[in-house]
Amino acid sequence: MNELLVALKTTTANPSPSPNDDHLLLESKLDKSTSLHCEIRSPEHALEILKAHLQHQTLRTVLKWLHPSNISNNGFDIHGQTLQASQIIHTLVNDVLPNHWGSFSSEQTGQSRRTSDSITSVLTNVTGISILTSRLKVLINWKERSEVSRLVREVGQTEALDKTMSILESVLKHDHVMQVVWSRLCSSSESSRRWLLWKELVNLLGNGRVLSTASEADAILEKSRDNIRKRSWLSDGSKYCSWIGCNLNSMLSDSDEDDNAARKAWVQMLERALTLGHIDHTIEAICDGMISEKGNLSKYICFVKLTRFSTKKVVVYSVLRNLARILLSPSSDHIASDADSNTRIGGTAAMLDKLSREDEDITKLLIEWLSGDGIVQDLRIRRAVIAALAEDSDDVKANLSDILRLFGDKLYIKHTPVLLQEGMTENLLLLIGYAHRKIPQHVAEIARSSPYLNAISNRLAASSHRVSVLGMYLGTAMSRLVDPPDKRMDFGSEEMTSSQGERYLSLTERRDALRSIEDIRLQDIKADLSVRQLKKSPVIEIKSQKGNAKAPTSSKIISIEEIDDESDSEDEDLPMYAKPDPDASDSDEDVTIIERNKPTAPVYINDLISGLRDTENYDRHLLALTHASSLIRRKAAFGTEVADNSEELANILTGLGDKWNIENFHELRLQGMIAVLVAQPLEMAQWFSRTYFNGDYSIQQRAAVLTTLGLGAREMAGHGKEDMTLAKANPQSSPKDKSFPSKQLPPKLHALYASEKSDLLDQPGAIAINTASRTLEKSILQPMALQAADALSGPNALKIRTFSSRMEVEKRRTKPIPNALAKVVADGFFFPLTGWWGMHMQGFGKTSPLLSVPLLPLFLKTLALIIHASGPSTLSLPLMTTELLSLILSLRSLSIGSLPVMEALLFAFLTVVE
Repeated sequence: MNELLVALKTTTANPSPSPNDDHLLLESKLDKSTSLHCEIRSPEHALEILKAHLQHQTLRTVLKWLHPSNISNNGFDIHGQTLQASQIIHTLVNDVLPNHWGSFSSEQTGQSRRTSDSITSVLTNVTGISILTSRLKVLINWKERSEVSRLVREVGQTEALDKTMSILESVLKHDHVMQVVWSRLCSSSESSRRWLLWKELVNLLGNGRVLSTASEADAILEKSRDNIRKRSWLSDGSKYCSWIGCNLNSMLSDSDEDDNAARKAWVQMLERALTLGHIDHTIEAICDGMISEKGNLSKYICFVKLTRFSTKKVVVYSVLRNLARILLSPSSDHIASDADSNTRIGGTAAMLDKLSREDEDITKLLIEWLSGDGIVQDLRIRRAVIAALAEDSDDVKANLSDILRLFGDKLYIKHTPVLLQEGMTENLLLLIGYAHRKIPQHVAEIARSSPYLNAISNRLAASSHRVSVLGMYLGTAMSRLVDPPDKRMDFGSEEMTSSQGERYLSLTERRDALRSIEDIRLQDIKADLSVRQLKKSPVIEIKSQKGNAKAPTSSKIISIEEIDDESDSEDEDLPMYAKPDPDASDSDEDVTIIERNKPTAPVYINDLISGLRDTENYDRHLLALTHASSLIRRKAAFGTEVADNSEELANILTGLGDKWNIENFHELRLQGMIAVLVAQPLEMAQWFSRTYFNGDYSIQQRAAVLTTLGLGAREMAGHGKEDMTLAKANPQSSPKDKSFPSKQLPPKLHALYASEKSDLLDQPGAIAINTASRTLEKSILQPMALQAADALSGPNALKIRTFSSRMEVEKRRTKPIPNALAKVVADGFFFPLTGWWGMHMQGFGKTSPLLSVPLLPLFLKTLALIIHASGPSTLSLPLMTTELLSLILSLRSLSIGSLPVMEALLFAFLTVVE
């Protein structure tokens, strides 16, 4: 049977692929891996999937596989700081998340939030934070190069910067980031590598690399017009330092006292973080952790002990300032009684006493603080510090001798502000009281020592009365403690019996007992409750001159009686008030239509913008339009309101329509546009030039733009007073206002030249430019005409010359005007207009709507006015003259059959020749 079967052809069911088919295999693998049910086999496979164009579901699968809790990833740890982990994180940050993060962060579904949490979990390590910071720096440098070139502005790059900032915020938003990173380093890295990586994290977070990079990114994003993102907390120094303090507190709370490595890492981060400034914001969270219910004060002392003395001084001083903030909370100032305040002081003293007992350096710092920075602090925190130091007699002696020596120093008395000397006196009296109760013989020795007697003598001999009174307070208080009643010192002055003097003398009897830290916590809870009650039910106290009167809860009319005029004699002592002035708003008989809440004039640029946009409210819109020019000019010299909103203001004013038929609407709008241009000449001149060619505006609005450029240039050149009335020209003036011609041309020529002035040229925006051009034309031609008439009148020898006085000549002489236009005329006004004109002509040719009769003459006259206003000393005048002459020659063919264009060309040529 086998002989009957002959093999005609042999094929292989699963042929082995050739080397040329490797790319086909890779594509098939990626297609299979990017399916909804992909199976990731290795980190290399996960990296290949991330480099492909993956979908949301595939990204979720990859993130799930990368999660440390996943047991099917063959032991791969994304936080292991390996080469594969760095490549995966780098691909995630640079390639994947810029395309997917926006959808995850914007959606509010539970799945999107879980995906965002997975992304932040993968990036919460040294590598992730470092790559995110480097990515921000790359985008910032690219953005800076693009800003310098000023050629292109890609919105996509700004969006990438915004998304990267959002990802970094999500990674660092928690208060336990440092603790999570440290625990992962301890579990996945060797000792030497662990400290290198932790040093990198200290440089990133504590040394300010993240803060500085985020600040640069936020500054760029704020300049972006398309960005409406709020300022990031990463770029705010105080908020960032508060976040570092919370992370340090969380790391300290979750660590053991015996963990020397954690203590060393904590100290490194703290010392670097204190160099950022905002020290109180950094230590505030640590101080709150000390007095919290979960806070272990011994653990905090154990960690602070490892710091250097200079760092320890900064920490202790900041803790004292934060404790002073707690003592000065609303409960101790306005709500709580003296007993509650004493409870707070006792709890604070107990905390400081424990700190000083555990570390001798802290004791030295407290003594130094009392005679130094602590003088300017509130008396309550100083009472707590003195009560803590009073438990040790040696500390009291050392502190008392230092303050007494400084109190009697002549240079200190002469040059130190009295406010600081008063604080020093309070400290000295408190210490003397504690020393008298603990070691009375030492106080008796001080009262007879030379430093004390010299201090009293120097104080009494001081030229300032307030300074000498402080010496009286000390001498009287010391005498009451050590001398018998019949030999006590008495200066017999009014200051000693005043309330201020009694307060100073009572300080020696003040004694604050040590309590427990729990008292501070309980008082904080009471303070929070009291503040909440105060906010919910505010108390309004009404006082009268005669006494406190209780307001009636209800009123009831008992009877109405007619009172005779004779009863008014009882009120003769009451003053008579004049009749109030009539109010125009009350003149209407119908009180229901009286508008009481009338809008007021805007005082800020934001209010002005809102008023200009509010076209539904006539009164507010009119006020904004009326005050636009004055407000912009006033705010231009102060702050950055105008600079930040200049483009928005110009855009609103240019596109503003006369919905309410406001009188002088075009004049008010034009004045506002000129004010914006003069406030920011270079930027806004370029903006107006670009808007004239590229903006979607009507002929009337384009004419207003050209008028703004022309009159704004003349105002910057010093011709503002001359052009003040040009913008007020009314295009609808009656024929009676025009001077009647004494002679007319023949009918045929009169009909030809009478139609020279087109109605389209009488647009409100073109009136001012036409008037200015005629005035300038007259000023140029009038001397020439007078010279020609003088030449035809006869020889000079037969003419009578009138000599004027020197005063009249000085009056007629024009004073030099500062020309601010010369600096920006080329880059801001002239060349942007001619450049955009060339680009527009290349694109549209003779079909351009800008070649129409209403706009072309106005454009040429504007260029002529700008080049004339620039002055003869402008450096770029030869280039501008050449450019304008070339433009005139290129447009000479359009003047055939169009007298307005011919007039504009001749006027521009006259300006060039002049």
